[in-house]
Amino acid sequence: MNRKRILFTGGGGAVYEALYGLWNNRYDMHFVDASPDVFSPVLPRERCHVGPFGNDPGFAAATAALCRQLNVDLLVPAVDEELPHAAAVGRLLPELAIMLPSTEYVVNVLDKLKMAELLTAKKIPVPRTVTFDRIGEIGFPCFAKPRRGRGSRGVQMLRDANIAAAYFTLSGLTNDQIVVQDLLEGQEYTVMMAADREARLHAIVPVKVRVKRGITILAETDANPVVIEACAAIHRALPATGCYNIQLCVTADQRVLPFEINPRISTTFCLGVAAGVDPVDIFLRNDAPNNLQSFRAGATLFRSWHNHLC
Repeated sequence: MNRKRILFTGGGGAVYEALYGLWNNRYDMHFVDASPDVFSPVLPRERCHVGPFGNDPGFAAATAALCRQLNVDLLVPAVDEELPHAAAVGRLLPELAIMLPSTEYVVNVLDKLKMAELLTAKKIPVPRTVTFDRIGEIGFPCFAKPRRGRGSRGVQMLRDANIAAAYFTLSGLTNDQIVVQDLLEGQEYTVMMAADREARLHAIVPVKVRVKRGITILAETDANPVVIEACAAIHRALPATGCYNIQLCVTADQRVLPFEINPRISTTFCLGVAAGVDPVDIFLRNDAPNNLQSFRAGATLFRSWHNHLC
């Protein structure tokens, strides 16, 4: 059987050790990262490649050249900084499939304020989200974070005005570059959304987060109907192609409040795969769905440190 060849960017990410074990016999996988020393030792060295950072002017040309060299069928960009530039790879290689939402969608949801405004306009409930200079509209305690950022970098709970002033000074950002949101109390979920190339939704896999330290450490799949319906409504409001991720909180009174959308695969992508959903097959086959695919509830992810001594 001729296996599809996939190139994943951000190849030093936490997801790929598990993904390689899950898909090694299904897909011919390669990985690229700007840092040559971050690849998991589990990944064969001949499948690990070095490329430029996503904001490097040569990113598109270098990535297209690597895809051409490896005869890649599908490119899966997985780093936020790369996403606005990934479409340029497709212009250089029109025959290459790229599992990514449209550039407009990417730009809109990477901007946390714009994302909240778009969902609000579509009658989707979200936490109140304002720029830092309007913090008085939220009050304390609240959450502050960079308007554009990832991996929980710069996210801080602000208990009072003194902490807020210190956060603003230390961040080095302007009022317009920081958003402030309601402090949410409830159960956090990170949800894998799998759609095809026509933005038709095939699968929703809610992952209940138990422990998170920048990335998810302990989590399990959970067929929560409230979360599934809320995420289906978000997709109807803002349809996207490929596989992306919604981060949300379910409050005690069962309100579902999305606070971020990541227009790419997440670090819990491997758990969705382990639960029985294949977003790559969904994207490449591009068949119209009958219903949402089922998945295995209770599939668990636990990440721990490994020391590799050479």
